[in-house]
Amino acid sequence: MAGYTLARELRKLTTSLPIVMVCQDSGDSYAKPTLSNAYAQNKLADSIANASAAKMAETLNLTLLNFHQVTDINAAEQVIVVRSLVNEASQTTLAYRDLVLATGAHSRLLPNLAVNHQTIFAVNHLDEYKSFQQRLNTLKSQKLAPVKVAIIGAGLIGCEFANDLIGQNTANQTAGITVAVFDKAARPLAQQLPSQAGIMLQDALTQSGVTFYLGTDITSITTNLNKNITTNINTSDKATVTISFDRDNHSQTFEADIVLIAIGLVANTDLAASANIAIASSQHINPTVTHLPRTVQQGIKVDAYLATSAEHIYAIGDCANVMGSYMPYVMPLMNQAKALAKTLADPNMAPTKVAYPAMPVAIKTPSLPLVVLPVSGQYSDDQLYWQTTPTTDGMVMTAHPKDDPHSILGFVLAGREAAKQRLTLTKQVADWLS
Repeated sequence: MAGYTLARELRKLTTSLPIVMVCQDSGDSYAKPTLSNAYAQNKLADSIANASAAKMAETLNLTLLNFHQVTDINAAEQVIVVRSLVNEASQTTLAYRDLVLATGAHSRLLPNLAVNHQTIFAVNHLDEYKSFQQRLNTLKSQKLAPVKVAIIGAGLIGCEFANDLIGQNTANQTAGITVAVFDKAARPLAQQLPSQAGIMLQDALTQSGVTFYLGTDITSITTNLNKNITTNINTSDKATVTISFDRDNHSQTFEADIVLIAIGLVANTDLAASANIAIASSQHINPTVTHLPRTVQQGIKVDAYLATSAEHIYAIGDCANVMGSYMPYVMPLMNQAKALAKTLADPNMAPTKVAYPAMPVAIKTPSLPLVVLPVSGQYSDDQLYWQTTPTTDGMVMTAHPKDDPHSILGFVLAGREAAKQRLTLTKQVADWLS
């Protein structure tokens, strides 16, 4: 998604600049945010892609090397080594003027737990969603009882998938799926929402049919076919998973047909690191620009121009850490692509800084639609107070400095009525990066 977004922006500025794109998958274009709300709409995985790789290459006038992998970057010589994943004996060297790393991220997994596409899944790519959807549909067609799905992680992706899967029951007027969500935190979206909003979301999802196991410490996840989960698990359709966990000082177990791991993303930085490009590694520190939200520190370090520590190499999207802030969302990517395209389109001009206005994040939970604008990293929780205004179907929560009640630092809009204030409130928040 990041690569195509940048290519589109470049083609708005120049039709003659040669672009070569290398990707490990098919290269078909799709919007990744649709993966967590496609099931209730009965969207087949094959219908989510909006353009084939060939069509994208033609439309954007670029050379596309799909099913290829970059194995080495020589920053001093400005060349990359590319290997075919179809014919591994095929390897070539490509020279570049500028190189953009848009390597994305992958799902974070629990220790000693492998995705097996049979009982254990993680979805951050269209191919992964296709595997998950096919398995779920197979089980639904074979089981008389509802398919039991356990989701590990009550963050943004976990809650979106939970609402989508349980919403499928409503869409088809049948209880074909049950959903249980597990998390160490005491409430869903604990890192994104203040307590009151998290509790409201939990209540709404519970009323829709989601069961929560919060404040839990998972001790093991095993299958009845192979106690040590591997990628080569037996393919019997009778596979089940046992989740063992501690809760309120009591050991418990939960039986599921499918486990979906949704505990966050890990930026794909191995290629950059192999070229000695600087990587963010420290945990939960403030960004270098005070208006940016405080985030977990990971990703390829880039400055305000999206430049890495290596000359002529840039990074954007889910792999990039911009000025100390890691935000794997669509709007930051769009702003990154617009700025970097201007820099790359004409190297004789001064480079363009990325500009971040305050960028709310929409959370796709129809049981309680949410719009969240994170508070800037210069404020700690004890320096804030939240003002709450009820609405007909939710509430508006605005964050203010305790010493300046008229300034708005962030907000949570819960419900469709509250969402109408998104634009008005966003305009009252200072730009994150200008």
